Amino acid sequence: MTVKDRLLSFLRAEGINNSEFARRMGVSVAYLGAMRKSMPEEKVAKLMQEFPKLNRDWLLYGEGEMLLPHDDAPKVATVERPGMEDYMVPLLPVEAFAGNLQVWSEGILPDECRRVLAPLKGAEMAIQVTGDSMEPNIPNGAMLFIKRINDRAFIPWGHPMVIDTENGVLVKVVQPSAEGSSYIEAQSYNDKYAPIQIPKDCLYGLYRVMAVLTTMCTL
Repeated sequence: MTVKDRLLSFLRAEGINNSEFARRMGVSVAYLGAMRKSMPEEKVAKLMQEFPKLNRDWLLYGEGEMLLPHDDAPKVATVERPGMEDYMVPLLPVEAFAGNLQVWSEGILPDECRRVLAPLKGAEMAIQVTGDSMEPNIPNGAMLFIKRINDRAFIPWGHPMVIDTENGVLVKVVQPSAEGSSYIEAQSYNDKYAPIQIPKDCLYGLYRVMAVLTTMCTL
């Protein structure tokens, strides 16, 4: 059995469907179907965080039992502090493609999303990035904490933003466009990606990136 085969066996045993898996992992519903035999290290780390009773050695190497004994399951420490609820934001179960557009799930409601702890107060939601067009500043797998810009007349030019359009979602640095005031220019940090001219009437919303959270796996 491959890592993918064992992961699917675990999800079936736990009664977890593709939508629930995608929501908790912060990936698209199509991720499992497109998954190859194994998983990148950062996804394995996220998987262990979300499903702490899953035996990592069994998943990766087929060693031992599927589930850890109760006493061996990793303990998740929580830090309570006054006003912590003010820092909890919904994690959208879609990905902002840092290089390609992806259709935004318009029907998602904040109450249906898993909530995560933001590193600062004021963020409205979180979304995960995949792709390399914003590297090295915003690496693949980073989690962005964002806040909607309510008045497009005061766009903070030169800053990275999540751009929600009728054609999909992307994260780019937003600049004025040479095409005129009816457009914005979406730029990448990675020089191999050309700027994109986006008509303002195609925008559903602009979201200021307030914080970028990255993870590093040393296993």
